[in-house]
Amino acid sequence: MTTTTAKPQLLQNRNRTVARSFYRHLKSEGFSHEQIIELSTNLLDMVATDIRDDQSPAEAK
Repeated sequence: MTTTTAKPQLLQNRNRTVARSFYRHLKSEGFSHEQIIELSTNLLDMVATDIRDDQSPAEAK
């Protein structure tokens, strides 16, 4: 049984593990630090766009 304080910690650990795995994979594929930063920036831009789209009012039909 998980408590309300344990769940955020589990999610944080999972996210860190996925990020570490993804980073290691990119490095093993030959991505440079600069390329990884550029990829990360693009991912953040996509998330920000999705958030903005979700918050914008729907167009009237």
